[in-house]
Amino acid sequence: MSVIKPYKRAVVLGAGGFIGINLVNALVERGFEVVCFDRSISPLWPKTVTTVVGDFNNPPLELFQELDQALVFHLVSSCRPSASTAQAADEASHDLVSTIRLLEETKSRALRWIFLSSGGTVYGQNNDRQITELSPVAPICSYGVVKLAIEHYYGLYHILHGTDYVVVRLANPYGPGQDPLKGQGLIAAMLYKSLKGDAIEVWGDGENVRDYIYIDDAVGGIIALALCEATGETFNIATTQGYSINQLIEIINQVMKITLTVNYSSARNIDVKRNVLNNQKALMHTSWLPDTDIKAGISLTKSWMRSYYGL
Repeated sequence: MSVIKPYKRAVVLGAGGFIGINLVNALVERGFEVVCFDRSISPLWPKTVTTVVGDFNNPPLELFQELDQALVFHLVSSCRPSASTAQAADEASHDLVSTIRLLEETKSRALRWIFLSSGGTVYGQNNDRQITELSPVAPICSYGVVKLAIEHYYGLYHILHGTDYVVVRLANPYGPGQDPLKGQGLIAAMLYKSLKGDAIEVWGDGENVRDYIYIDDAVGGIIALALCEATGETFNIATTQGYSINQLIEIINQVMKITLTVNYSSARNIDVKRNVLNNQKALMHTSWLPDTDIKAGISLTKSWMRSYYGL
């Protein structure tokens, strides 16, 4: 296991999303001075954080003018995996170009970057039972292509300028705080519909398999990698357990004590058949270990959603 680095300050770019809010709260609980950057202020951020409101299209360069010896969590993403190539140009200009500008402007600063990539899209169609960081990458959606391109630019700046970074390829996070209406987050969407008594819409036969990770486990893994000695490396953060959509439906039936109505539609060409990540590399470099069982995680999410939405 690698030695922990002694950082006290953290900047979270894209702090207002599902992962960002949970990450900010976890960092504050661990004693970090946290700066939150997003398009608006979230009421779910702790009152002790410093807030900077802006658009990543115009990278917050002023944030970094006097910033050294800090962690920078790069969570910003302007699109969803389900978006079509029609948004490809916007994704590239917003996410990729803005990242390059920020890396160029901060290349002389003592910062450690943690880039949140996508374990679900950069690998594409893959027949491996568990996908490792050395598995082929062949994204089949624009979202994955942009994420992979950003990974490569971090690698380039590491080679040319010594930029300290790690890439986190995260499995599918779920849990309290995830918006079920944004079109991203299958478990949240299905739970919300089940609580409302609505039918579940499934693209394809329901046999596509994914690795789902509870948000507390995901955030714990991200922070553990941020603090480890590895640099210029890529890590999967996942549970290594795969579940099909049909299996998730059965688990929700058990948790909710109901029988969901499911409507099956034609499969989409942007959905991979199987995506289950191997997490051994992360385990070797940190003391992190995911410990939330899928049924327990879904039950916790159901309880939060019932309370939050009054369902």
